Amino acid sequence: MNSITESKKLNDTVIKGGYCIGCGICATVKNSPFEIKFDNYSKLQAKVDENRVIEADAKVLNLCPFSNESKNEDEIGEELFGKTNIKHDKLGYIDSTFAGYVNEHEFRDKGSSGGMGSWILSELLNSNLVDGIIHVKPSEGNVLFKYTISHTIEEVSEGSSSRYYPIEMAEVIGLIRENSGRYAIVGLPCFIKSIRLLASQDTVINERIKFCVGLVCGHLKSAHFASMWGWQQGVHPDKLENINFRQKLDNNNASKYAVKISSEDKDIISPPVSELYGANWGWGFFKYQACDYCDDVVGETADISIGDAWLPEYVSDSKGTNVVVIRNKMISNLIQKARIDKRLHFDEITAEKVVQSQSSGFNHRREGLAYRLHLKDKNDEWRPNKRVQPSSNHLSKKLQLRQELRMDLANQSHIAFQEALKIGEFSEFKKKMDPIVKDYEETYKITLVRKVVNHVKKILNQI
Repeated sequence: MNSITESKKLNDTVIKGGYCIGCGICATVKNSPFEIKFDNYSKLQAKVDENRVIEADAKVLNLCPFSNESKNEDEIGEELFGKTNIKHDKLGYIDSTFAGYVNEHEFRDKGSSGGMGSWILSELLNSNLVDGIIHVKPSEGNVLFKYTISHTIEEVSEGSSSRYYPIEMAEVIGLIRENSGRYAIVGLPCFIKSIRLLASQDTVINERIKFCVGLVCGHLKSAHFASMWGWQQGVHPDKLENINFRQKLDNNNASKYAVKISSEDKDIISPPVSELYGANWGWGFFKYQACDYCDDVVGETADISIGDAWLPEYVSDSKGTNVVVIRNKMISNLIQKARIDKRLHFDEITAEKVVQSQSSGFNHRREGLAYRLHLKDKNDEWRPNKRVQPSSNHLSKKLQLRQELRMDLANQSHIAFQEALKIGEFSEFKKKMDPIVKDYEETYKITLVRKVVNHVKKILNQI
């Protein structure tokens, strides 16, 4: 298959099918016909000029994380870590697993959780294992965040906290090609996967990107997710200049955080997001469709994966706690030394505890994904090959409905927000979404019979 045919196939399947995540890896190929642009719903998407006759210099189908011609996470993980690590069916190849936080400096205070993300990046710099850090930082102009390269600890600190915002890597990959050095890159699971796929074809990228730091992922949001928070606090989307999605609130559970909204003339710290409209992650407002066809929750192809410790024994700490999955022996050594030196407060936990901390994500991307794949096959629609097998009979009718409503919530949120922007009233968005939200919440209600059965079971267990 020549490069023109490959480009057309990628466009006809992944992109037109709605499975593009906007990572930009297809646009990094020399003479690529693809570019990354925001669509009408503020999602970054690959766009191809079908009238251009381009001879691309690499196979774009093998680069895209949602293409059926690219390697899956198991295959990439085995090549990278198979000789030294143990295979886990949900976490990939693992060396060790921990829960904890950073003891030194302001890493924990500035981070969205236990501070581990910025700490490991700074440690790689301090240990002279890399020369630069590729991560997401606030940007100027209409785009709130973008990938940049940091070379100092102070610059790394500017990239602390979570960014629930669309970003792309094409521009920064170009900078890496132009500037020699050793780099560590931070990204969501699908972004890290695409970096691994690119490195397998591109010797320069393979030589220069030394470490990949993965972020545990629920799903990626469009830029309208940030606009939704700002608008509820009285800042119109056109006036939003910056946002901290994880503003910590003292003396609260780690899950009870606020957002900090910045406009030209004011900064606003919201009430806890749990009190705002759209906070329920299960509703999936502004979700990319591609996220519903991903089976990697923790970033299985990364050297280290970092997430929130949503576990009963840690969630009450308002300062935040991380779960950490280590795959790279060099990083494992750094962390073990830091534990001995009391720079990290880390508890060894089992792999199953890590899975428990992200139970909702795994349920959605395993059992839920199997049903979504079944629906695609039933309708004879193209979809990415996944490690999960299509199935419908493993879910009750209520759970099947829940999955269908989740897809509807995500799809309709993009449309409803556009309509609200045209009218100029946030209430219009809520009015459009409320009926679907109500139907979705009904799937969680327990019937009277079930309540009685559960009560009897509880009594019997006590006896």
